Parts: sequence; C-alpha cells; structure tokens
Amino acid sequence: MRSTCIIVLRPVQKLPEITGEFIGADAGAQFLAEKGIRMHLAIGDFDSVPSERMDKIRQFSKEIIKLNPVKDISDSQAALEEAMREGYSSFWMVGALGGRMDHTSVNLRLMEYCPYPIVLYDDQNTVRILEKGSHRIHSGRYKYVSFFAVNEAVLSLSGMKYPLQHRMLKEKDTIGLSNELIGNEGLAEVHSGRVMMIQSNDR
Repeated sequence: MRSTCIIVLRPVQKLPEITGEFIGADAGAQFLAEKGIRMHLAIGDFDSVPSERMDKIRQFSKEIIKLNPVKDISDSQAALEEAMREGYSSFWMVGALGGRMDHTSVNLRLMEYCPYPIVLYDDQNTVRILEKGSHRIHSGRYKYVSFFAVNEAVLSLSGMKYPLQHRMLKEKDTIGLSNELIGNEGLAEVHSGRVMMIQSNDR
C-alpha cells in the first residue's frame, strides 16, 4: 500500500498541512499546476480549461486521464477510484465541501462507503468518519466540533464544553451539533457504530 493521497477538486485558500502525493481533478489540477505543485495524476474532462492551462497541467503532472464529459460518476469519484487502483491507503479530498450541494452530497457518500479512511476538507470545514474506538480530537484552527451518527452509535465525549457519557445516537439525532473543546485536546470514544465528525469555523 502507498501512503496518503491528496485529491484536490477545486481551488482553496490553504492546502492541508499533511504529507502525501497529489492528484488533481479538473479545476483542482489547474489550481495545483498554477501553484507549481507536482501531481502523480491529473484527471477530468477539462472542458473549461484553456489550452495554455492544459500545457501547464501537463508540465506538472506525471500522467493525465481525460474523461468523457458525458459520464455516470463525478470527477471526484473518478479520481478516488483511480487513486484506490494506484494503491493508496488513505485519502484527503480537498475542496470537497461547499459549492454545489449535489457534489458535496456525492463526496459525503464517497467518504461514508469507501473502504479506506477519507477526510473531506475545505477552507471552513474538515469532515471525517470515526470508527469504533478512542479518538483524540485536536482543536487546530477550528472553533466548533460536531458529531452525527452515520448509523446507530454509542458515543462518549470528554474534554469538551458539552460532554456525553455512553449516549445513544441515531441517524436523525442533532444533539451533537456545535460542541467546543475546553482546551487544545478532547477525547471521543465510539463504543459502537460509526460517527461523522465535523470540525468547522464561522466564515
């Protein structure tokens, strides 16, 4: 298995500070090329990319896969599937939130059903799935942290403004909204099920 793949879907103000290899998907490939960041792969239909920008993408990408604009999957799904074939073991999808809600919904579903860990990231949010076990939560640059059941789950939270002890969460529950860490670190214990954690800031 290879390590982390950072799939960039569209421009962001700040890339996450993690180590990994880059894949640019359509506008994300153009963004990376303009930043002078080398990519393992650029993928997309590139219909809206001018020819001079494509030359830049070719300069900074090891390989380019050009997709038919008429397709049954999103560019983000095509990029993720290609990355899994390449053997990466974890994924960050940058620019995966905000913008068009249909694309955001697709990316949330990809995160939920992918057999490998995925983090969705944009300039305002980071979203990930917490599996059964203990998870240390660091505040980093975020003020808020929210927890929602992916499927029926039991969750404990400590080191947070609103602690929980073995709280049963169902998919319809919203009690996990807008918690805050008391210090720089808290603990989330998922006793059963799976939980979506969203760290976020106001604009």
